[in-house]
Amino acid sequence: MVQKKRTSLLLCLICAMCMILSFTVSVRADAQRKVIDEAQILSEEQEKELQEQLSAVAQTYQYDAVILTVDSCEGKSTQQFAEDYYLSQGYGFGEENDGIMMLVSMGDRQYYFATFGNATDIFTAYGLERMDELVSEKLSDGAYGKAFSLFADLTEEFVKEGVTQEPYDVDHTYRQKMSLGTRLAIAAVAGLIVAGSVLYVLFGQLRSVGVRDAAQEYVREGSFRVTRKRDVYLYRTVSRVRREKPSGGEGGGGATHQTSSGGRAGGRGGSF
Repeated sequence: MVQKKRTSLLLCLICAMCMILSFTVSVRADAQRKVIDEAQILSEEQEKELQEQLSAVAQTYQYDAVILTVDSCEGKSTQQFAEDYYLSQGYGFGEENDGIMMLVSMGDRQYYFATFGNATDIFTAYGLERMDELVSEKLSDGAYGKAFSLFADLTEEFVKEGVTQEPYDVDHTYRQKMSLGTRLAIAAVAGLIVAGSVLYVLFGQLRSVGVRDAAQEYVREGSFRVTRKRDVYLYRTVSRVRREKPSGGEGGGGATHQTSSGGRAGGRGGSF
């Protein structure tokens, strides 16, 4: 009888361990998905390209990067929904689940960038503000694929800079790279300016008559006498000095808080 109880207890423990192991494997398998498009606003090709890019970032720098679209946040704030989802699905590296998630709630027309662990140092308050400015513009235009692609590019650039150099911040600002078309246009304009300057010099050398700057050169001596004079101002110059914004509170990683798992989290969001 005792032997049967022991056997039953052992079988129960084995089953419990199998269930726990199965759940853990399932969570880690879900964490391999970097693009979860529940709102179905991306094409298969867009989702595939983003998946490959974000997976490469995670493998190279050990910082997770995730995109999540939903129809609604089920009554939660975008911040709480993003943090709960990210942590419950096993995303992140290290003890503090280092990484970043971009959440878009289509029903609420809201978005949120959630950072975790050491990513709160990589994505400073300044860095999140710049990301917000650039990505939210695409969201407002309805260009969701371009918005997520830009998020992926910025994430890769910000993480690389933060790991190899220093995080982008108020004293180390981020400058967006120009597209190939913009660079070609600038090169064409510069070429026209240079060509115009050369032609101007060449035509200038063909002039045989000089220009007199003063009217006295054309007046016969003794034929003109000034009886009255006054100063008349024809133009004025206005100088404006830009007022700089206070630097306090704009950088250094921004405000963070503790998650339910005990790690650090930060973020920024808005509406589109």
